[in-house]
Amino acid sequence: MRIKLKNVIKDHLLLIFFLSFYFFALGFKLISHPTPFYDWDESINVQVSKETIENKSLVPLWQGNYWLDKPPFPFLFFGIIMKLTPFIQPEISLRLISLFLSIIALIFIYIIYLKAVNVTSEVKEERSDGKTSEVGKVMAFLTVVIIAFTPIFLQRSQILNLDVFLLIGWLGYLLFVQNFWLSLFFLTIAVLTKSLIGFYPILITLSYQTFTTLLSFRAKRSEVEKSLFKRTLVKIFSQMAILSIWYLVMFFFFGKDFWQQHIIETHFRRVTASIESHFGQRTYYIDLMIQQLGIFFWISLLGLVFVIYNALSVISTLSISKGRNLAKRKNYVWILYSLFLFPWFIFLNLTKTKIFWYLYPAIPQLAFLSVYPLTLLSHPLPFVSFPRKWESSSLLNRFRIKYGMTIIGIIILSYIFYQNFVKTNLFTTFYSKPEDHYRLALFAKDRCNSLSILVGKETRDATKTLEKLGLTITSTKQWGDHPSIVYYFGKKVDFYYDKTLLAKNLTSISKNNCLAIQTNDLDLNPENKQFNLVKNFNSIYLFKR
Repeated sequence: MRIKLKNVIKDHLLLIFFLSFYFFALGFKLISHPTPFYDWDESINVQVSKETIENKSLVPLWQGNYWLDKPPFPFLFFGIIMKLTPFIQPEISLRLISLFLSIIALIFIYIIYLKAVNVTSEVKEERSDGKTSEVGKVMAFLTVVIIAFTPIFLQRSQILNLDVFLLIGWLGYLLFVQNFWLSLFFLTIAVLTKSLIGFYPILITLSYQTFTTLLSFRAKRSEVEKSLFKRTLVKIFSQMAILSIWYLVMFFFFGKDFWQQHIIETHFRRVTASIESHFGQRTYYIDLMIQQLGIFFWISLLGLVFVIYNALSVISTLSISKGRNLAKRKNYVWILYSLFLFPWFIFLNLTKTKIFWYLYPAIPQLAFLSVYPLTLLSHPLPFVSFPRKWESSSLLNRFRIKYGMTIIGIIILSYIFYQNFVKTNLFTTFYSKPEDHYRLALFAKDRCNSLSILVGKETRDATKTLEKLGLTITSTKQWGDHPSIVYYFGKKVDFYYDKTLLAKNLTSISKNNCLAIQTNDLDLNPENKQFNLVKNFNSIYLFKR
């Protein structure tokens, strides 16, 4: 066991060194400079986690009310972490956990793309000299480095997020697809994080199995593949049946509310409409991917061409061979590993709601395709053939494999280092900072029993427009301008989207409760209704009754 572990460490030392550097560098940054929770999804996630675990609820809670948009798993997970580490500031402990989860995701990515290049018995036989094994490790390593330093992945690694659970669930299912219970475990993580989207790996696996079964008919091995296909169907539908229990329980307790908020609004309406101002042009996600990967995006297009050409070449051999010696040629499993996340990227471009972090699971796909042309150094592509005298030249082989990969690797790493440590400083890039609403929440925490907030005029007008267009959902008005106020205030917060309604309710606000309005709403004249100005935070004014 020790020898095996030692060999694993030795074989993947470069990856271990990089991931250690990545974790400790970002970990040091998070510990030495803790900032307030990012004022949207991060602050929502931490507040929901806090309420869910404190109330021992299996359904997410927001300000004491059931929030049916999301499944409970990540909130229970983060809530447990908060309970287990009361001696550590949540802005540190929860973000370190998110960083650790990102490391796990990167390890899964490395293994999958290593398989994409090196795994299957046929490939091992053809690559017994070990050359492409080294190429595969370098390719998988460079893929991980490229992903790790994309702006979205960097941001999600340093804040509380749900997307990393989804990615781990998807990739874990693919890695352990042959093991019913392990694959079910990772599928459960994905489904109980993002609900129906979590079933993505099942759809891809089923599509792949159908594809291989159809090929087997042409290769005269239909009975074997048909049996395998049936077993796969039984496994998939068994796993779906187990996970459907959660949906049945939720529908039993919440009925139409669950159907409307969780199924219709959270899933189908976000696909068919630009909900809550999340607009974007048709090429939004393509443009965003270009921003994330830069030059690597354009190289990934070349890699995609290589993968498709290679796949077509492998498939065509089955037709020509008429089934002889099928086992040796049946190496198309690499297609599953190579393009596993590509359908997600295509799907995103068909949806109407445009949110930048939706791209997160697709980044590994394009990053891998950007390094895929490096396979030319060991010519695993069937349409690339070097002269025999080249193949017999050990010096040329050594240069092409070892020095070629080294030179290209150094160029890529230097470019990434320049982008993240010279052009921009990774250690001084933060995603949140103490702002007026944060200071107000902390100041009011010990002075007010509750807090009523009139959201800004711009938000009120935008929400009215969205309501007229039918682009709001049940939870639209529960966040306000700054949902982080709910977490840092720690008590009841009422967000008002109607100035007239607030004016009517001012007299009903109890003593020792507070009101927060902005400069352009001071015509409410709260002083005339027994409110005293306590303090203003630039454009935000805090009154107490």
